[in-house]
Amino acid sequence: MNTKLALTTLVLIAALSVGNTQAGEFVPAAGFGSQYGDLGGKFMYREDNMAVYVGAGVGGAAVGFYIAPSASSQHVFGAQYASASDVFDGDGLLLATYDYHLNGFSGRGWTLGAGVGTADYDGGRRDGESKTLAVFNVGYKF
Repeated sequence: MNTKLALTTLVLIAALSVGNTQAGEFVPAAGFGSQYGDLGGKFMYREDNMAVYVGAGVGGAAVGFYIAPSASSQHVFGAQYASASDVFDGDGLLLATYDYHLNGFSGRGWTLGAGVGTADYDGGRRDGESKTLAVFNVGYKF
């Protein structure tokens, strides 16, 4: 899927372009959902109102980015590619995401989120087919 390659390239370019500045910070998080590899952790590099992240857990791994209207905004939008998900029975999830950060994007604390996109099913009757799905996640930024 060329969209997966494009999203991964975009995330890597964003990560490399913010790597030369000192204004950003690294933020660890833990939670449940596709951003956290079903159940696991996420490591985010955040600068002002944008961030890139990688997540890994017991069911898979993810890479993605966030953008918020401002650093203090509670509403955050993004995109994500997850390699696999045991919970959602899919392989290769490509999602548009929305997260609500209870203490703002730049604050620590709880986040609630959702994503809508496509997944290539890897088992059962849907072997090799794509289907639209919705995912939910909850996590805590330390």
